[in-house]
Formats: sequence, structure tokens, C-alpha cells
Amino acid sequence: MHVIVCACALMSAPCGDSLSPLPHDVIIHEIMADPSPPVSLPEYEFIELRNLSSRTINLAGWKVRGNGGSATLPAFSLAPGGYVVVSPRKGAALFQPVVDAGSFFALHNEEDLLSLESPSGSVIHVVTVDMRPFSGSFKSSGGWSLEMKDPAFPCAGALNWAFSNDPSGGTPGRANSVAAQIPEPPLPVLLRSSSVDSLRIRLHFSAPLDSASAAAMAAYVSERVVTGVIPEPPAYQTVLLTLAEPMPRGALFQLRASGLKDCTGRAMPAGDPVPCGRPSSPENIVITEILPDPAAGADDFLEVHNKGLHPVELAELRWAVRADDGWKAPSPVVRRPWLLFPGEYLALSPAPEALCRQYACLGRVETATVPALSAESGRIGLFAIDGRLLDEALWDRKLHDPGLAVTKGVAFERLDFNMPGTAPSNWHSAASTAGFGTPGYANSHRAGVGVEGNWCNLAPGTFSPDNDGLDDLAWITWEFPAPGFRLDVRIFDAAGRAVRHLANNISAADRGKLSWNGLADNGLPLPKGSYAVKIAAWNGNGRQLSRKLAVVLLRD
Repeated sequence: MHVIVCACALMSAPCGDSLSPLPHDVIIHEIMADPSPPVSLPEYEFIELRNLSSRTINLAGWKVRGNGGSATLPAFSLAPGGYVVVSPRKGAALFQPVVDAGSFFALHNEEDLLSLESPSGSVIHVVTVDMRPFSGSFKSSGGWSLEMKDPAFPCAGALNWAFSNDPSGGTPGRANSVAAQIPEPPLPVLLRSSSVDSLRIRLHFSAPLDSASAAAMAAYVSERVVTGVIPEPPAYQTVLLTLAEPMPRGALFQLRASGLKDCTGRAMPAGDPVPCGRPSSPENIVITEILPDPAAGADDFLEVHNKGLHPVELAELRWAVRADDGWKAPSPVVRRPWLLFPGEYLALSPAPEALCRQYACLGRVETATVPALSAESGRIGLFAIDGRLLDEALWDRKLHDPGLAVTKGVAFERLDFNMPGTAPSNWHSAASTAGFGTPGYANSHRAGVGVEGNWCNLAPGTFSPDNDGLDDLAWITWEFPAPGFRLDVRIFDAAGRAVRHLANNISAADRGKLSWNGLADNGLPLPKGSYAVKIAAWNGNGRQLSRKLAVVLLRD
């Protein structure tokens, strides 16, 4: 089983008997999800619990739940600060101290949600299990447990978990080998909304919430009246809202959340509003970027964009790759509800973490299984759930910018969203100034941009690189009249000598900027004085642009 822990959650204390266990009184402290091949521990899955409270807690009737089932625990007195291993019966004799959980349950591969509940059903701790943040390491092949670093932040997620450093592969029943203080984790933020039906919407947060603050109706402000609020257990990372009036198809409104707390009680500032609504017809969803030949360590990605005026439910859409004999079997674009709102982009990739190590992920990237894409050429279709073809796009290595020496890791960007995606002229290599890919945000190339007569500028006209925060850099900005331009920027002193080659035949985005810090090509500061900046640009269609601008460099 290849599973790893990614996030934790917990909520507000329940009302009632003062001796009732409170959230985080007992926590899931260590998980052995993949015991094979063993290092030297018994070859059984286990979960370790730790008592963070100041009193002994009897675990009789407590439950551990996961996607694969649940286990009810027998009586066991867990002392303050104490540890106990929860193990299946066949492995119980091999751990100490141990709670025999009977048949136990299988921890799921790659993704699971583990919760610890008191006998009254109160959720005491939640851990989201996720392999992705830890994949690729030597220990991810099995035999090593995951240990919590800092119990002070039981909801901190992946940054609070690590593979055991103990030579045996784990520390069941004793202090964790990775124990350490971690920086205070970021507060949750409201990420997005999804539509359940005409009367209900679901809010999605980046981390677990305190359930009491999340249940306050006054915390949610919008033009539509909210009449019901349900923070959703066990993780309390989503909140279900009921509206007073039904939303028509295509409805669109904004909602802001304020007055919330995270699972440890830290107050969250009021965040930016998120769009909410009810999905409409998907005709305005288009494929806008394709990476069929990723760089080493990354995966393919596909990007979609909503060019319409109404939200669209992506979970109802399907991908399919075209073969010689027709379309291959379709697969879902996403596997959970996801509203794409007007003007939004979404990149889909099997491994967003790996993708974002290669590219500047300035937009949203969602985990998804994308169809296998040929590195050379191909076609992909986007279909409605009823089988209607909504959009079709092609790619071909031969369509890459001929000036690129290497095309591996370079994405194809669609130039005109209103023109067919099957037109070869409607695709272009992503610009080098954008990192050769723009997953989840506006493409570096778009058709119909720029004004040729005033395509570049330089400001300020006088700059002083003394690091005082005022005019330390000279900025060259451009906006090309068409996609696919290359750029060259050279700087000359008053005697006409070339002193800096700022951009050497680079593949440039349609809009962009470069800065000059007053240094020469050799990295040494240039003397004060006047300098000429010669800017040239050209594309593969023979179009050429040039401009000469002046700048004054001051020094103390």
C-alpha cells in the first residue's frame, strides 16, 4: 500500500459533560500504511494514538474510521502523554503497548481520510492521507511509517508529517523520531464554491475549520440570503449552505466568509469573495493549453477556459483522444464537482506538485487523470456528458517555434479562443519569458493584442540602482501586435559601445517586461551617464519591429 499522510483536521469542542473528550485530546500520531517490504518492524499496518490531555482516557467504544471501513476499540486506559498502537488482531502480539482492533481495516492506496471518534460520535481528530507530497522518495516504496512532527498543530497538513528516521522504520508506542517544532502553519482560506442543486452550494476551504465558528450563519455574506449552514464532518474543510431562494441555471453571485476560525481556534481574517452559482450549458468551455511532452519529473497537462458568461460544471465533461479509427474511450475531466466560472482557467494534471516544480503555477492546477498524449502529435476532444463534442484541439511537434532548439517541456498555447482548435495556425509554443508554460492562467500568447506603433516603452527615464527602493531598476515593457515574436535587447554607452546584452533572441510573451539594474555583461556596475537601449523583435512571418530608447543612469 503506497499511502502517505498529508493533512490533519479538527473542530470545536462538543457541549456536555466536562469529562467528555475534547478535540485533539487524543490524536493520530503515527501511521504505517505500507509495511511492505518491512525494514525491521512487523509487517502489519498500524496507527499510533497519543493522549495530549492531562487525564487518563479510556478508549472503550472509540472508533477509528477510514475509507476502507472502521474499527471499534476495546477498553484501554491511555495515560496523559501516553502512546498506544492500534493494530489488527493478527499483529497485536508484536506491538507494545497495543490495542487489538480485531479485523481492523485496509488503509487505502494514495488517498484516505482517517478519523478518530469518541464513543458519543464526536470527531476528535482527522488526518487526510495523501501520497502525492511524499512520492518519489526512497522511503515511499514501503516499510516506513509517517510520523507527526509537532502535536501543537494537529491540522497543519503535509508540512507536519515526515517519514520516520528510526532505523527500524518507525516508532510505534514511543516518541516520534521526527519530533520538532514547526513554523505556525498558514490559516485556511476560502478557495472556491461548487453547486449541489438549485438551493445548496458547497464552500471549499484550504484547511480544516473550527466547526462552531463555521456553523454561524452570519459568517457568510452575499446578495443571496443564507438560511442553513452545515460544516461537514469529519474534516470540516467544506461547508454546505442552503439558500432562501432557488438559483436559476447560470446564476452567478459573490460570497465572502468572515469571523471563522481554524481547527485550533486561530481567528481567520476576512478573505476575498469567491464566485458562486449554478451551472449552465457547457458550450463555452475550450481547450487552451496542451503539454504533451513534459520535461523530466513532470507530467502532461491540459488546460480549459470558460469564455462564456455563466458557470459550467466540469465534472459533467469528458476527454477523449482521437485515434485512426475514431475516438478512444472517454474519461472524466475531473472526478469531483468543480464549477469553472466565466473567465477562469483550470489546468489538469496527474501530479500538480511535480508540474509546479517545473512551471510557475500562477493559476489553479487540479489533480486529474488526463488521457495519454503522444509526444509527437495528436487530437483531443472535449465532450458533454450526453456525448456532444464541445471542442477539439490538435498538437504537433512540427508546430513549435522553429527557433527553439529543444521542445521537450514546452507547452502549446491556443492563440484565438473563438477560432477552431483544429487549425494548426491557432497554436504556438509558450514563451520562454513565461517559463514555456502557463498552467491555470492566461496564455503568454493571444491573438489580436498590442498596438504596433507603440509596442514598447522604457521607464523611468532616469534610474539610480542604489537599493533605496526608489527607481532602482529601468523597466522595458512590450506588447506585441501578434503572437510568436522573438526579442533582442542591447544596451550601448554614450560612445556607442555595447555594454549589456539584456535579451538574446528570446521567445517572448505577447506582453511582458525586463529590468536593467545598471550592470554590464561582466556583472560590474556601469558608470553614471546616458545609455541607449536598442530593442528589436521579429516573428516567423517576416514581421519586424525595432525601437531605440534613452535612459540616464545615476550614481552617488
